[in-house]
Amino acid sequence: MPVEIIGEFGTPGAYRERISAQATLAIRFITEKCGPPPSEMELEVQWQEHELGSYPLIVLTWEDGMRGAPWNYISRCETALTAYENGGERPPGWSMSLLTTDSEDVPFDPEKPLPDHPTI
Repeated sequence: MPVEIIGEFGTPGAYRERISAQATLAIRFITEKCGPPPSEMELEVQWQEHELGSYPLIVLTWEDGMRGAPWNYISRCETALTAYENGGERPPGWSMSLLTTDSEDVPFDPEKPLPDHPTI
C-alpha cells in the first residue's frame, strides 16, 4: 500500500489518545482547506516506531500501487498542516491561496498546478 507523508504531528510527551484526537482535528482542518482526498485515497494517522518511542505522522494512503501520488494535493495538505500548527494562520511568507480554489463553487482539482512559493 503506497503511503506519502504529509507531516509529523502532535504534542511531544502527550498521551497517545490525546495526540490521536489532535491529529483527527488536523485532518479535518486539512480536508476543510484542501477538499477530500482523491478517490480511493485516505488521510490518516500512522504511528512510527523509534528507539526513543513512537511518534505520529499524518499520511495519505491508497491501495493501488500502480497509481501515482497526487503531488499537488500532497503539497496543499502540507501547507494546510503547517497553517493548522500555526493556529490556522498562514505560514510566514506563504499565501493561503495555495489552499483554496479560484472560486468556492469550483471543486478542488488535485491536478491543478500550484503557484510558486515566494522565496523567504
